[in-house]
Amino acid sequence: MQRILTLLFTFLLAPCVGLHAADDARPNVVYIMADDLGWGDISAHGGGVPTPNIDRLFSKGVELTQFMGWCVCSPTRAMLLTGRHPIRVGTGPETGGELDPAETTIAEGFKANGYRTGVFGKWHNGNDPETPEFSAHFADAFKHMPNKKPVFGHGVTTHGFDEAWIYYGGGPDHFTRRTVKGAGPVSWWHNREFRPQDEGYTDDLLTQRALDFIRASKAQPFFCYIPFQIAHAPLQAKKDDLAKVDPQMAAKLPTASARATSDEKHIHAAMLTALDNNVASIEAELTKLGLLENTIFVFTSDNGAMEAGSSLPLRGHKHTLYDGGVRLPTVMHWPRGGLVGGRKWSGLCGALDMFPTLMAMTGSKMPETRPLDGRNIWPALRENSASPVESYYWVWRDCDVIRTAQWKLHRFFNHFELYDIVKDETESTNLADANPEVVKSLAAKMDAWADSIGAALSHQPAPKKHHAGPKPEGEVLVVTVTISDQAEPKDRLAINLTNWNGTQYATDWIEYDIAFSPETPKRHPYFSTLEGNNSKPFGPLFKAGTAVDQHGRDQVTGPGIADGKSIWEHRIIGLASTAPGPLDKHGVVFTGGQGGTFTVYLDNLRLRHADGSTTVLWASGKDTKLGKVDANELIKDIQVRAVDASQPLNRR
Repeated sequence: MQRILTLLFTFLLAPCVGLHAADDARPNVVYIMADDLGWGDISAHGGGVPTPNIDRLFSKGVELTQFMGWCVCSPTRAMLLTGRHPIRVGTGPETGGELDPAETTIAEGFKANGYRTGVFGKWHNGNDPETPEFSAHFADAFKHMPNKKPVFGHGVTTHGFDEAWIYYGGGPDHFTRRTVKGAGPVSWWHNREFRPQDEGYTDDLLTQRALDFIRASKAQPFFCYIPFQIAHAPLQAKKDDLAKVDPQMAAKLPTASARATSDEKHIHAAMLTALDNNVASIEAELTKLGLLENTIFVFTSDNGAMEAGSSLPLRGHKHTLYDGGVRLPTVMHWPRGGLVGGRKWSGLCGALDMFPTLMAMTGSKMPETRPLDGRNIWPALRENSASPVESYYWVWRDCDVIRTAQWKLHRFFNHFELYDIVKDETESTNLADANPEVVKSLAAKMDAWADSIGAALSHQPAPKKHHAGPKPEGEVLVVTVTISDQAEPKDRLAINLTNWNGTQYATDWIEYDIAFSPETPKRHPYFSTLEGNNSKPFGPLFKAGTAVDQHGRDQVTGPGIADGKSIWEHRIIGLASTAPGPLDKHGVVFTGGQGGTFTVYLDNLRLRHADGSTTVLWASGKDTKLGKVDANELIKDIQVRAVDASQPLNRR
């Protein structure tokens, strides 16, 4: 009898044990990242294109109203993947950069905790891997450029993903040929299998592959990262989606650029419709499989809107550091974890914080990583309390920016902009002059940020620890030209002097020794890193406000020697404004403004890296690689030569 009672008790208890086990099951994670989706593109934020399925997520989840990314895509993706500042990992501030396999990714973190991991979409944190099939395809695509060689990457599967359907670049065709601007090779891969033959609208293909992954992984916890391509250029939509959108309605939509045409607005609206439908398909599959209740469902973007989209009412758009460029429409939905009810959480956070946060939300052990910049916001999000994130920091071309819970400070070469972001989310009223102590305090925090990540700011003087004196020795480079009296300051001639086939990062400085001839023009010729060749639209890489030396002088003004008693001067300039990227050509630029024959002397041209090492670009005559120069009647009689540094320079 006792045995029967024991068996009966065990039988009755079994369902309870099963329920308890289910309650303790680790949640799945589905992380959707739209591309170039602005704050004002979704109808939940007042956008004119109906996005009912995305809106439903916002209405039943928790909106993170102060969620930050970057103003272009690659850095935001690296922030999510590593929890580290993109400049620290070599993938910012511009697009591009190859993610180092030594970086520990969120996928590796989940995989180490027993999760199945998958990525379906745009990678843009590295190049296509090397395979015989891709190499042959590359050679065929560029058969008209036989000297062009591919730059291979590590491949996404080296970063912890079990299953991957991806393309590597940015802005490819949305249909059968996933190429950039219709040129070059297709980039479309299943793991390390190159598949140029696959056809279909890219985001529809990605959705189907993601659904296959979810179905195959339902018996174990999974991390499913879906970085969609919509609504990135080129603007291309399916006929069915175009038919669903009223062209007249689309024509009236506000956009980030007044140049956006009615046709572009129509196509963009149809693309948002396709995005909304694919989000619905993913949610429906999770519901069908009984997984939605215990899935952390994240929907966000990578940066603000491009020309045909909208970041309203926020100021700015993609390629700006105003909130319209970096503040992203973001919602998290997790019924079992209490992220429901359509509430809003206003704590400062962003893509940088997702790695430690999602590890905590899923009860996963945080793996060993390089030092993190992201913070675990889960306790604050769960309890609706203040965020542990003190600030976000960006570097972009001619400025750097810090944002705290209340303030946002933009630092340009020659001025500040300060906004009370709580009272003025559209960044309309500059309070810098009225709050000098706030500016001073935040600027100090910016300096600390820049120093901690090693940012070589292009628009600010190099810190004193990087200053040095000139040391011309051996051979020096001499460039002489004749400038016509009719040449104006806007007239210029760029002369490519040496090449380098490497890549510079935002932690690199360019430095050199320079001297001038005795004739002193109104504007000195200046040294500049060059891109491309000497014909338009190429030319000096440095623009106004993005080439400031250690003395605080903008190089495009053609400054002379700071110390009038010295013949030579050492200069050092940060390269963050254009990193990461190749700096394959270097030279001098001569400008008009005063006629005569003028000479510039150069030596010790090199890159200085974050670890203190240097890369020599020009040290002696053997390094001279004079490119094709198109002299004209205004600037002509070009002479380039190397002379011994011991010879007296023609300078009084």
